[in-house]
Amino acid sequence: MKASAVWIVAVVALAVGFGAGFGLRPVFMPTTSAAAGVAQPTEQEATDAVRRHKLFTGTSLANATLKLGDCSPGGVGPGVTCMTQLTMDPTRPNAASQNRPIGFARVNGQWEVAVW
Repeated sequence: MKASAVWIVAVVALAVGFGAGFGLRPVFMPTTSAAAGVAQPTEQEATDAVRRHKLFTGTSLANATLKLGDCSPGGVGPGVTCMTQLTMDPTRPNAASQNRPIGFARVNGQWEVAVW
């Protein structure tokens, strides 16, 4: 087979592959809201879970404040991952908020931080 024929076959194969992937995407990854009907914590339950959580450094978050955003089913394990606006310790001067995803899971009927 000539080099030009190999290139033509490769380009056609890539075009077919990309076209099939684009066409089948809704089958593999539905575009409907995945969070509909999925249990998620209330803002108070999420705040309580963050306040109980200890960071790997041993830092306590007992004063943390949290605003809960959109939640979606957890990608790695059970529970949900929610976008949050977290202030670790609002009593400190110049305390800044962080926008970050936090995973929550229900353990023995209580919401806990699952993925930090």
